[in-house]
Amino acid sequence: MRVEVELISSPTEADTEDMLVSAKYLTNNEKSIVVYVPDDKPHSVVAEFTIDKARQIDVVDKIGRRFRTRVENYSQSTISFPNTAARKAQQSRNQYTRKQGQYLAFIYYYTKLNGYPPAETDMQRYFKTTPPAVHGMVVQLEKKGFIEKKPNEPRSIRVLLPREELPDLE
Repeated sequence: MRVEVELISSPTEADTEDMLVSAKYLTNNEKSIVVYVPDDKPHSVVAEFTIDKARQIDVVDKIGRRFRTRVENYSQSTISFPNTAARKAQQSRNQYTRKQGQYLAFIYYYTKLNGYPPAETDMQRYFKTTPPAVHGMVVQLEKKGFIEKKPNEPRSIRVLLPREELPDLE
């Protein structure tokens, strides 16, 4: 789900915090929340998040009321439910670092070769790094929308970018 609130003036840290608090109130998956100011709309704040346990149409009124009353610098808002193709196109525009690209390529090729995704220990061995470093990278890749992972399910990492957008594994 995507909620965009157009503000009267430029967004402040308090405005983005209000968006985050509102999104947390409305989602069952706090890890899915991303709040940002779009480059092409400097007077707007966007919150994107999933609503897993309710029908989308059932929460539209609740969402509109929540964001209008919570964000004080409010002018108008839009609520949309991005389709998968639009979400993938947006993710493709995001840039990843060289190291992130290597992790993405590793996950992709490991899955292709073995028929199942790697565990974090597999990445730890390949990249010769520590468990916290690997876990941090996985969290970061998931937060940026490059991968998805089912909570509390081992070997559930899936790369969301097409092969053409991944670098070669070094």
